[in-house]
Amino acid sequence: MKNMDTMKVLVAGCGSIGLRHLRCLTARKDCRIMACDSNLNARNAVQEIDPEILFFSDYREALAAGPELVIICTPNELHEKFAVEAFQAGAHVLCEKPVAHTVESGRRIVAAAERANRILAVGYTERFRPAFGFIQEKVQSGDMGNLIGGRSLVGSYKTLMCAKSDFRSRCFGIILVDFTHELDMLHAIFGPAADVTCKANSLAQKKLPANPSLVSMLLEYRSGAIVSLHFDYVQHPQRRIIEICGDRQTLVYDMEVNTVSVFDENHPEPEVFSFPCERDNLFIREHDNMIRAIRTGTPVMVNGEQAMQSLEIAEQAVNILLKK
Repeated sequence: MKNMDTMKVLVAGCGSIGLRHLRCLTARKDCRIMACDSNLNARNAVQEIDPEILFFSDYREALAAGPELVIICTPNELHEKFAVEAFQAGAHVLCEKPVAHTVESGRRIVAAAERANRILAVGYTERFRPAFGFIQEKVQSGDMGNLIGGRSLVGSYKTLMCAKSDFRSRCFGIILVDFTHELDMLHAIFGPAADVTCKANSLAQKKLPANPSLVSMLLEYRSGAIVSLHFDYVQHPQRRIIEICGDRQTLVYDMEVNTVSVFDENHPEPEVFSFPCERDNLFIREHDNMIRAIRTGTPVMVNGEQAMQSLEIAEQAVNILLKK
């Protein structure tokens, strides 16, 4: 039974991510859940999760039902329309990453949130990983010394195998949008980037193609730290690693097995920490963070301005590639 302080939450877009949000939200006692999708076939998937979820096929009708929070899980190019209309209706917004499909569109979303005096959070769920919290604490403690740089690697053919459309072969540079989680995590560790270098190719002869299939980047941060990034749609099984190098310690985070290895200049063997992580728990923590922010005014994990940092780097890299 819902209590008197129940929050109306609308999930807009009921693809795989929207359905995951709905599944995680149904366990809450403090929310009344609604869903919206123009594809009427989505109604059956939503009702399989919970037949009590109120379903709308028209977004404006859903907004008229008075949600306090709208979770936007639409295609990227629709984020601006859905977010702006949500703010105009008086709702707060949790928008799936990236905040928008272009920097200009993202800035309009951020401005709309400010005009409406509403909260805008962006769904970089990887920030809620327990291992990432551990890494941030290590960096902030000073144990690692001065951060000089690092490395980020994502290799995944699985991303293409899970796709329900061919947009990764049609849309140039979508790899940078898919992997902006890495850009966001690096921003949280190193701060703003000062310079971007980027190269790419489409050499992979795979059944499921992408354009490009590999991107290599070099980021120089304002601190002077330099980080290399390798993103590809080829490797199988998937690999996902982030290394953070300090002049006293180096951390190696293997996101596939959820371990952090700490290499210290004074010890010959690394110390290895394990951080089991269920994906649904990241969404549950994200919901907790957003609802607490609405109720108490505490900060969200990633706000619109912070999310723009990753989008700006991704767009800058795409523009560099288009000029070559």
